[in-house]
Amino acid sequence: MRQALIHPNQADVKTRIEQFAGQKVYGQIELVEDTTQIMNIYRGQVMRLDMNEYYVLGDVHEPRFGMQDTPKFWVKKAIDLDSGETKIIKLVFHEEFVAHIGALHIRCFRSPEKEARVLDLTRDDDRFMHGYSVLDPKRNVVRVIDFIYGKTLYEWIMDLEMPHEEYFHTLFPIILRELCTCMKAIQVLHEHGLCHGDIRNDHIIIEQGTKLFRWIDFDLTQDYSDYDVWSFSNILWFCAGMGMTTFHEVANSSAFPDSAKLRLSEDDASAFYRYRILNLKKLYGYIPEALNAILMRFATNSTHFYDRMDQMVADVEEAMAKHFPLPGPAGRQALG
Repeated sequence: MRQALIHPNQADVKTRIEQFAGQKVYGQIELVEDTTQIMNIYRGQVMRLDMNEYYVLGDVHEPRFGMQDTPKFWVKKAIDLDSGETKIIKLVFHEEFVAHIGALHIRCFRSPEKEARVLDLTRDDDRFMHGYSVLDPKRNVVRVIDFIYGKTLYEWIMDLEMPHEEYFHTLFPIILRELCTCMKAIQVLHEHGLCHGDIRNDHIIIEQGTKLFRWIDFDLTQDYSDYDVWSFSNILWFCAGMGMTTFHEVANSSAFPDSAKLRLSEDDASAFYRYRILNLKKLYGYIPEALNAILMRFATNSTHFYDRMDQMVADVEEAMAKHFPLPGPAGRQALG
């Protein structure tokens, strides 16, 4: 049985595509209802999900770390042919792999059902992406996500052009408060027996206009309940350092004096990524000890790791109260 059929209302669907996509359509439009064969769903087709129709614009591409040309073939960008809104449609893809983090070997797997539960739980919470799940005729759990316009946190940080000290004293206090809000959002998931599962600095989008920090992508999961906590430490480190601070980068940079480079040791490295420098205070003396101590909980010589998100939230809030002033009236709008 063919997965795609000829759409029965060619004239109507072409009119709607031209209206919302702004492009002339030639040839016959194919209609997909069974989404099982994800590789056979491509640009120019229409997906019908729970009686709603979506015009497929193509695959979503990985947005970071030189992977911009790598398509996520189970994730489609589409236009809702009723509202004209842009949507992200996530199809069922059962991937499983082992993540090697330091000495740990962690089984990771994709769970469309878990992401559907997250969407249902957080449908009224603007700290998260919004959407809903629907079963196709073969009972595949398809997720229809509202497209969020804005930059990822990774992109926003990497686009900054200012000295670290200026950033740390002006923008970082705002970022830190938003990160605290992000951690509390993850706590909500944990309290309901869920997790994010793929916490990364490109899975927070700073929404255009509102400047809200919003979590995206929840289909990965693991057998380690504290994986989210370890992963969030990477975001906190990335933002405090205004990017990736590695031993190789520092050794080859004229921005750091030789005296600072000579002070670095293996004890300053991340327990999970040995090439990363967690002891940022050795490079930036103005970083408060209270903040640096939070980062060092994840260093190679640490004996007291966080195992719950609320523990890290408490320490971050204490550091903010001591060392970081409340943002002015503009608040997060200062993020541009």
